[in-house]
Formats: sequence, structure tokens, C-alpha cells
Amino acid sequence: MSEAFDYDLVIIGAGVGGHGAALHAVSCGLKTAIIEAAEMGGTCVNRGCIPSKALLAASGRVRELHDAHHLKSLGIQVEGVTFDRQVISEHAGNLVAKIRGDLTNSLKRLGVDIIQGWGKIAGPQKVAITTDSGEKIISAKDIILSTGSVPFVPPGITIDGKTVFTSEDGSNLEWLPDWVAIIGSGLTT
Repeated sequence: MSEAFDYDLVIIGAGVGGHGAALHAVSCGLKTAIIEAAEMGGTCVNRGCIPSKALLAASGRVRELHDAHHLKSLGIQVEGVTFDRQVISEHAGNLVAKIRGDLTNSLKRLGVDIIQGWGKIAGPQKVAITTDSGEKIISAKDIILSTGSVPFVPPGITIDGKTVFTSEDGSNLEWLPDWVAIIGSGLTT
């Protein structure tokens, strides 16, 4: 590392892409920092892929157990299948927390500096980090922007939390709607 820089590499965004970039950087011997404003793991781990797949796995098992005709043809009799939406949701949340912790711990073990705050480019080879305690500037030979995604809401659509949700809200509903229409085909829908 050049003495002129705080880091060889600073990564803004600790989602799956930023995490992978940090792992690769460390394997190349680079002094690395990763900046995240929200949770380690980004959209995929916290609000997208992981919780969605956990909920889909549980709902698929319930659907299979409700197919009494098919199960009977296999010699299996199941009656009175019920589910607890809250327990399923807690399972998904526990899975998210475990994966988030594993991502954080893997970076810490490798010596990556994890900085909680809002990072932005402040000039050539400079990153401004805003935290609860103020703003500071760090320098890096190289910077990677791995800022992730946010749901797109078309103009004229109001997210009301009752009939219209984004993918970020849909997996955390306190109730189950009678029907649902999914618009979009991103990784988390």
C-alpha cells in the first residue's frame, strides 16, 4: 500500500457484490475497507433473495401438504395442515440474521475494516463517510461503488402498505392477502 492512502481499496456498499469484492481484494493482499449505510448483505440478504426464498420454501411445503389427493395416491394421509405465519416469518428473519452475521464475521476475520455510515465520492481517491458522529474523509488508491438496488415505483403509484407494496415490504407483512399480483421480474419477486 502506498503511504499516501488510508486504504488500497474502499468499497461503498456491503451487499453481496461488495462483500465478494472485499474477499477478492484481501486475497490479493490489499488493505480494504467496506462502507455500509444499512445492513451487511444489502437487499439480497436482508429484504430480497434470502427472506423471499425462505418464505417460498415454507409456502411450497404447505401447498404440497394440502394436496391430499396426490399424497393419498402415494399412500400418505395428512389431515388438518395448518401453518403459523409468524413462526414462518421468524424463521426467515433468523436465517437473514445468521447470514448477515456470517458475512460480517468473515470480513472481520480477514482484517477488512467495516465502517457503518453513508459513503460518497468526495473527490479523486477520496470518500466522505457520514456517521452519527459526523463526517470524515478517507483516501483510497481505488474505490468500488457497489451501492445495490432500490425498488422502482412508477409515477402515479402510491405505496399505501395496504394494497400496494414494494418487494422490500412484501416479505414482512403482518397479514396474508387473499390474492397478490406481482409486477416486475427482479431477483426478489
